[in-house]
Amino acid sequence: MERDEQGRLKKGHGGLKPVGAKSQKSLQWEALGESITGQQAEQFNAFLDKLWNSRNDEDKMIASELYLKTLEYFKPKQARNTIVGDGDAPVQIIISDKL
Repeated sequence: MERDEQGRLKKGHGGLKPVGAKSQKSLQWEALGESITGQQAEQFNAFLDKLWNSRNDEDKMIASELYLKTLEYFKPKQARNTIVGDGDAPVQIIISDKL
């Protein structure tokens, strides 16, 4: 790898790859993400619609379960904590979007 005047490694990949080039694995992960959020999402929605519109209540129950499981990935649940307050002081819950 190439070094600058101070002996530090130069940015980039030392001439092996251009700066900003992505590895094969990164490209594969991006392609998988596109597939999941594109074509497969459309097929999943069509499948859910078929279950929701079924006359069979069991199909509707399956649709509900699949919907809730999928929702978990879209909007993860907050951590489940048991909050116990002191008898003399109320429990104070502060919700913040700053994590």
